[in-house]
Amino acid sequence: MNKKSVLFIGLLLLVCIVLSFALYVIKLEGTCNIPTPSSNAELKNDFSSVNNLISLEVNDFSEKKLNLVDINAKSYQKNTISITDSDFKLSDSLYQQMDYLLKEYGAGTAFYIVSLEDGMTIGYNVDQTFETASSIKAPYALYLYHEIADGNINPNQKIMYEPKYYNQGTGVVKTSEFGTEYTVKELVYYSLTESDNVAHIMLHHTFGVDGYNQMLTNLGAKSLYLTISNPWGFLTPRSMALVWQDIYNFAIQREEGIAFFNILSNGKYNYFKEVMPSIPSASKAGFASHDVVEAGIVFGDHPYIAVAVANKGGTRGAYTQVLKMLSTMNDIMNEYHSYVYS
Repeated sequence: MNKKSVLFIGLLLLVCIVLSFALYVIKLEGTCNIPTPSSNAELKNDFSSVNNLISLEVNDFSEKKLNLVDINAKSYQKNTISITDSDFKLSDSLYQQMDYLLKEYGAGTAFYIVSLEDGMTIGYNVDQTFETASSIKAPYALYLYHEIADGNINPNQKIMYEPKYYNQGTGVVKTSEFGTEYTVKELVYYSLTESDNVAHIMLHHTFGVDGYNQMLTNLGAKSLYLTISNPWGFLTPRSMALVWQDIYNFAIQREEGIAFFNILSNGKYNYFKEVMPSIPSASKAGFASHDVVEAGIVFGDHPYIAVAVANKGGTRGAYTQVLKMLSTMNDIMNEYHSYVYS
């Protein structure tokens, strides 16, 4: 083989490597634009679009009772997988699988599961503090939707995009010209579906933190609180579970809650759907320089709240860790449901 052939093959391999990396980045961060809804009518008042394979019916969901699990009353042992409100025990193989994942990261990993049917919980580092990253957008949007439902915020109120709101992170609003106006409902939609940082910052700056922080206090949360200068904050899996329990109940109680839940079920960055695409879920993930978070509700036949966090090994390593945990968490719940219903 002559030198020209070797050089050509080398260049071809280099091009393949670059293209593979580019495709990976696109998958990880997303590039598609989602059209802005012009009215709430376009946000279907049901769960029919949770994913392409399985749909939920509003009537079935609305017949459910409010979930009143006292999450704050539950206690957990440190540095071990803890189960409450059940005699269920993990099989040796599944325990070893999860234990191996947790030992890789130690204090840099946490997971929490709350059964929405019977209140059974399984967790590890449930009260460990982590950066929220973009997972904070769901709690803040919950506050705004409560205010919209109560008539305290006009969803059609317009907010102007100004230079002070610019953020180079994920989203589509940042590509707009300064001076462009967006309605509250459009900004909430973008903050959740596109994980739009600018949209979240605009909402945070406009509506502040007093009402939001009071909502968290009423829920019994110990973290997720924000300040005027910081729209991101910190989470514990327990506090995040309290918020998602309220999201679930809000969807049962109010029409606006159904519309809100529908948005959460169609976010671009849903890590549940990456590992279990055939199971309906609603979530808000977070992907930052220090940690990766996924929090939400997995439905299937037996719904449960799930929170998974990792903050070690760089974002790519933490992202992979979260995906592994989510898959194992669903295996745990399948084993639990076999134990309960067999």
